[in-house]
Amino acid sequence: MADHRLTSSLLALPLFFLVAVVIADPDAKTCADAEKVSVELYTESLCPFCANFVVNYLSKFFTNGLIEIVDLKIIPYGNARMDSSGHITCQHGPDECKLNIIQSCAISLWPKVDAWFPFIYCLESLPRAIAAEAWKSCNSSIANITLVEECYEGPTGLLLEKGYAKITGELDPPHRYVPWVVVNGNPLYEDYGDIEKYVCDAYKGDHKPQLCKSFERRSRLGLMTSIKDKACMA
Repeated sequence: MADHRLTSSLLALPLFFLVAVVIADPDAKTCADAEKVSVELYTESLCPFCANFVVNYLSKFFTNGLIEIVDLKIIPYGNARMDSSGHITCQHGPDECKLNIIQSCAISLWPKVDAWFPFIYCLESLPRAIAAEAWKSCNSSIANITLVEECYEGPTGLLLEKGYAKITGELDPPHRYVPWVVVNGNPLYEDYGDIEKYVCDAYKGDHKPQLCKSFERRSRLGLMTSIKDKACMA
């Protein structure tokens, strides 16, 4: 599934997010936090379908204006299991546990989405076979890679993952696979490929991005289609 993780994109990564800030939809003015649509992605670091969703779907939020109307949260735990002793076993092995913790650390250290998303994007763009060893190559996408490493190697990283285990375990309805995408508390199931439309439909504020206006026009004309995507089963 490496075709979803285009390694060449790493070279352009910092520029991509810099340009995204400049060309973001001018119609998507900053909206109040209370108006924002909650988007939660329950994910795991070595699931190819999760990587595809981050790299090819969520990243577009930064250029199509949706990031201005969204409260985006990523929960990197996925289909992992925690036993009674607190030991976590990940679906794709120890490397996935390592990368889940690294993602958790970055999100915890820099809570603002524009600070941590480029790093997550970079990690998910790495080929799966080398991601656990090559993760530091994403150092230009985060403020301080050393702080991430210290978090991972110390007790904090595991505590963060245990917290995500609790959050994931409390999902209602329970997740059945990843990526598991929830918009304003409602899971999208296999329709997560239509995330943009769901966000636009859920947004009730006054600062609709141009993309949402486009969806409204297409809906009136009966031109909307649905996308079904694949997942890593729990």
